[in-house]
Amino acid sequence: MLKVGLSILSVAFVTNLNAQTPVDFTETLVQKEITTQQEVDSLVKLEKVNVQNKSFVIGLNFRPRAEFRDGYRTLPNDTTQPAFFVSNRSRLLFTFQSKGFLFHTSIQDVRVWGAEGQFSTGTNLGIYEAYVEPSLNKNLVVRIGRQKLDIDNNRLFSSADWSQFSRAHEGVRLFYNSEKLLTDVMGAFSQAKENVFETDFTSPTNNYKVMAFHHLTYKITQHIDIMTINVVDGYEQKTNPDVMYLRATSGGRLIFSRKNFVITTAAYYQYGNDVSGTEIDAFYVQPEIKYKWFGKLTSTLGAEIQSGDNAENPDKMYNSFVPLFGVAHRFMGNMDYFTSFPKDTKNGGLINLYLFLNYQFNKKLSIRVDGHLFYSQNKVVDAKGDVIDPYLGFENDLSIKYKFNEYTTLDVGFSYLLAEKSMEILKGGNSDNPALWSMCMITFKPELFNFKTTSK
Repeated sequence: MLKVGLSILSVAFVTNLNAQTPVDFTETLVQKEITTQQEVDSLVKLEKVNVQNKSFVIGLNFRPRAEFRDGYRTLPNDTTQPAFFVSNRSRLLFTFQSKGFLFHTSIQDVRVWGAEGQFSTGTNLGIYEAYVEPSLNKNLVVRIGRQKLDIDNNRLFSSADWSQFSRAHEGVRLFYNSEKLLTDVMGAFSQAKENVFETDFTSPTNNYKVMAFHHLTYKITQHIDIMTINVVDGYEQKTNPDVMYLRATSGGRLIFSRKNFVITTAAYYQYGNDVSGTEIDAFYVQPEIKYKWFGKLTSTLGAEIQSGDNAENPDKMYNSFVPLFGVAHRFMGNMDYFTSFPKDTKNGGLINLYLFLNYQFNKKLSIRVDGHLFYSQNKVVDAKGDVIDPYLGFENDLSIKYKFNEYTTLDVGFSYLLAEKSMEILKGGNSDNPALWSMCMITFKPELFNFKTTSK
């Protein structure tokens, strides 16, 4: 799979607990694509740093991205004109580490070229992450502060790195690591300001007031791993701040791997109450098969089934599954037609049938082709009250990645969408017009400074 919470947990414990990185364990992670070889190399590098008494590292993440949009997120019509712009992320990362303690922060500026003018008067600079990690013992470490969350395959929790801003949460997170068990638990409580009385919370970004989760990954056998996630997030009633509605999501993923073959199944059930107080009864299922051919080509065949409401015969229950704080860009197409649920599907849910083909020519160059067939999971009606055709359209994504060196990567992408009339009901525009999107992005991630001290 793609980047997951296992790699996050491994980083936390390798860098903070002076733990060895087992070669067989990291090879298994790469084989199952639970992590990448680049991430494993990073773990080894961090482990070498950790043998020193103290270290201070400064890193850079500089990422300009040019985009052409003529049907990105919504269909074009006869009067719309294509968009073109360059966005830019500039991020400085500072990490101080000593035995049993780590401090990390990253400061970033995100902008669109030309938006601010020649004289810098804006306030684009902000804190992306800022946390401390004291070690409690050889198996326990706690992370306190603003932090990104990349858990499992990022379906429920993701830093959403494709976004130039990215996503982070503020709270306290406790990690536990043993030979076969990786687990962590986190709690968060949100307030808009330092109140004198009460804890009323109104968020312009619809952020939660409370959130807690427990994540666990356990290696059952050499070939079988299991992952579970349980999440609760709570929101105040808009008319009565004394009432808070809690939404719960429970489930996990089973992973079977053998040589070049990986099969996984993820399933989640959502219950509790939505922000309006309606009772929730929703689900998500993702079966997937992956095979690596001849050491070069990796094929991934899978489906996402995300429940929705029946608009023809409405239920008293709320049946639209919301993938919480996960990433959609990686799973549901580069054109981002389905990133905000349930709005983007008009509460009808979604079925995403996909095939990914990735060919690794060498250590520097890879090409990936993705195909998506989109369907409404439940019945959606048009303005006349008629049920629309569930088939929404086909998206094809081409991505080329070239790695110049260990800190410079070029990404080029091109996508098109062949939409049906039903997509017009969901997203507007004209399905007769081709929907196109392309981008060119270069990422620089060098280590600018690395100071180490060693006691004799």
